[in-house]
Amino acid sequence: MSGRILIADGSSSYRIVLKSKLTSAYYEVCDATTGEHTLLMARHEAPDVILLGMEFPDLDGFSICRILKADPLTAHIPIIICAASESCDSVRGLEAGADDFLPRPFDDVALFARVRSLMRIKHELDELTMRNATSSELGLQEFLGGELGDQDGYGLVQIVPGSLKSGMEWAASLQTRMYSAIRVSDSEVEALRSSKKNPPDAILVSANLVDGGDGLRLIAYLRSQAETRHAATILVVRKGDFETAAKALDLGATDFIEEPFDINELVARLRTQIKRKRASDKLRLNLRDGMKLAITDPLTGIFNRRYAASHLRKIMSRAQECDQPFAVMMLDLDKFKRVNDRYGHDAGDEVLQEFARRLQANIRSVDLVARLGGEEFFVAMPDASAKDASHIAERIRQAVEGRPFMLPNSSKAIRVTVSIGVAVIENADQTPDALMKQADLALFASKHAGRNCVRFHSEAA
Repeated sequence: MSGRILIADGSSSYRIVLKSKLTSAYYEVCDATTGEHTLLMARHEAPDVILLGMEFPDLDGFSICRILKADPLTAHIPIIICAASESCDSVRGLEAGADDFLPRPFDDVALFARVRSLMRIKHELDELTMRNATSSELGLQEFLGGELGDQDGYGLVQIVPGSLKSGMEWAASLQTRMYSAIRVSDSEVEALRSSKKNPPDAILVSANLVDGGDGLRLIAYLRSQAETRHAATILVVRKGDFETAAKALDLGATDFIEEPFDINELVARLRTQIKRKRASDKLRLNLRDGMKLAITDPLTGIFNRRYAASHLRKIMSRAQECDQPFAVMMLDLDKFKRVNDRYGHDAGDEVLQEFARRLQANIRSVDLVARLGGEEFFVAMPDASAKDASHIAERIRQAVEGRPFMLPNSSKAIRVTVSIGVAVIENADQTPDALMKQADLALFASKHAGRNCVRFHSEAA
């Protein structure tokens, strides 16, 4: 995942070494040498992540962190404090608003895993924020909630420990320091059951669970479930086990902590994670409540043509600013008129609803899906290469073909297929109508090739 990183540190040798490492990993890197320079660069360069040192000639790192988090222009930018452990209090850094703390010298695996994870989370929040802005521009302010405000960072915390004894000890320590409700699960199976029944705000998971359970497997499963995919997840790993920690972050965990840990650091990390989760929850609620009335398709519940065209302009603008490719996809159910003619419009509506569900289940969280009318659907995929788009389109096609569609009030099932046309845009300097036309031409090529297949605009041309 490419992105822009700001290295802010008073040491020139440290900046040079770190810049070399990050640049070799294809990140765009800029740097700052003083506190004021850091604040200026953060506001004007809009980095995806800030790696912040502690010692500057004018301001200390804690002050810089607090200023950045208090400024609406920079509050959403993840900050990783990178400082010598003996000269910096990790708890104090987290309480100042930092999203993470890495003591120097740090392990490169841990650094890159943290950067990838925080960048992914920021991109998802940016996408939600952008969609809220689209809704506001469409005149839906009266349907939206108020400002996000200061989320208190407290909620339901679920502990899935390596042993019941340690789990109870952690719970007792957290209970005296947080106003959160604490729940301890004595097994992987029980954790899954209770988290689906009453989803927690944050989940603390040991890498090695009771009775041979696997913490990584549990995290992967929690991220795949609708009830728990947005919960903050912290993995507890052995001291120095950065390989396992990196795997957890790449699977969707939002943080990790090394054991044995300072309970105050755990409290600070939990509060940070829950606060971020509450902010994203608020954005999702705004989307759900504000846009249903005007910009969603009443049958399938997904976005309609009006919203898709407006949001596509924003995706194009951001792609142009970041010089990133993106893809659009047109989808059409094959011979759908026969379903209505043979089984009735109620059956046709059920097929469209089920198709929308399968479509949403097989795209990324940042992708936009809309129904343009009839049996025609549209997907916009920001920051997606041709390879990404091909993989997603084929996954959708297989999801539709692979399982029959049940008819309403009947045990009868019918086979449905979909044709897909894809256009990958390297240059965003076009109109939304022109881009959708390219995908439409690719869809026509897919129909002409025999249906139930994927074709790209380059092939159609």
